[in-house]
Amino acid sequence: MMKRLAILVLVAIMGTLAFGGMVSAKLKAEYKLTTNVQAATIWGQGADKFAELVRERTKGAVNIKVYHNAVLTGGDQMRQAEMVKNGAIDMMLNSTINIAPTIGEFNVFALPFLFPSYEAVDAAVASPAGERLFQILEKYNMIGLGWGENGFRELTNNVRPIVTPDDLKGLKIRVTVPIYVDIFRALGANPIAMQWGEVFTALQTRTIDGQENPIAGIIIPTKVYEVQKYLTDWHYSYDALVLAVNKDSWATIDPANQEIVRQCAKEAMEFEVALSRSELDKGLKFLAEKGMHITHLTPAQQKVFRDKTADVYNKWAEKVGLDIVREFEKAVASTK
Repeated sequence: MMKRLAILVLVAIMGTLAFGGMVSAKLKAEYKLTTNVQAATIWGQGADKFAELVRERTKGAVNIKVYHNAVLTGGDQMRQAEMVKNGAIDMMLNSTINIAPTIGEFNVFALPFLFPSYEAVDAAVASPAGERLFQILEKYNMIGLGWGENGFRELTNNVRPIVTPDDLKGLKIRVTVPIYVDIFRALGANPIAMQWGEVFTALQTRTIDGQENPIAGIIIPTKVYEVQKYLTDWHYSYDALVLAVNKDSWATIDPANQEIVRQCAKEAMEFEVALSRSELDKGLKFLAEKGMHITHLTPAQQKVFRDKTADVYNKWAEKVGLDIVREFEKAVASTK
């Protein structure tokens, strides 16, 4: 009897020690979140808002530290998704164009002239295909927590106003990913891939003629207007943001705090998207006051660019997956 009691006590002690070890090993002291932009950008503010809400509502139990300007990847914005996938970084608030080289389905947002409006974007993200993109994310060891926004990507340059594809001929335009290389080649430009940290100096020294980025999200906070004269408002591509966490890092957070983190992600991304859109009209006025020549394409003018890039659209739609593309097209059509 005494022997049996001793065994039971030993088992209980071992179980307690094991459980205690699991609890102490659960939460990390710090969860690293990467972005590839400055803190002053709307994108950067969204990341900081998320970290702030989580810290406040978990009473400091979940401590997220935001690392801006892709410092965790040595400035290489394209490595962020891969590093979150393998657990070297815990979280990311990352552009879909930076995720797409790792997960090709996210190129759907970059298809030329797919989205005519923010209403169309919202419908697509809320569609079954939007949810499927988060399901695909899980195959790459990541969990999607929310959608943010960098905005519609507009074109700036230092040579001339861009009204027709012919105006782009020969211009050296900085781009990021292969789909954008194909788009600008189809339009007659000379696309040049370049890390964002190198762009301002390249524009300043005229190594490149132009670049494409969202107005409120990047062009204004990074002061592109100081080294560029012309802006074409053409909504050729939309830049969504994904807030995601590595699965193994997520597993270190207990269920109650996971629910808090999810709610904080929702609120922070709603804040970020609202800020992005509220700043757009003010942004255009600001750029005009700074002396930029702004060209707003009419639907007829935009159609010429869309027709010119139709082959690129079809090629990349196949790469993305026609089921996802058609679902997005259906959602877009519902808003017209």
